[in-house]
Amino acid sequence: MRLIFYTLVIFAIYWLLRSFLKSKPKKKASSQLPPQIEDELVKDPMCGIYIPKQKAITAKIGGKVYYFCSQKCKEEYTKRQEVKK
Repeated sequence: MRLIFYTLVIFAIYWLLRSFLKSKPKKKASSQLPPQIEDELVKDPMCGIYIPKQKAITAKIGGKVYYFCSQKCKEEYTKRQEVKK
């Protein structure tokens, strides 16, 4: 009789622990996603790296807008375009 009683008590404890552990909310997968990029990336025609459009240095050459990562790249590119003319 004691064996049945202890078995029922152990089963009840197991069931309570199991239901308690299942009731904890799990983290959603969407919270683990990286933040979305709000700015467009543009390629520097001089060195070829991609930079955010808002942080780029711009130059209008021949009616077209070019985006550069630095003033040095902008100056070098404009010099090369003048030589080509």
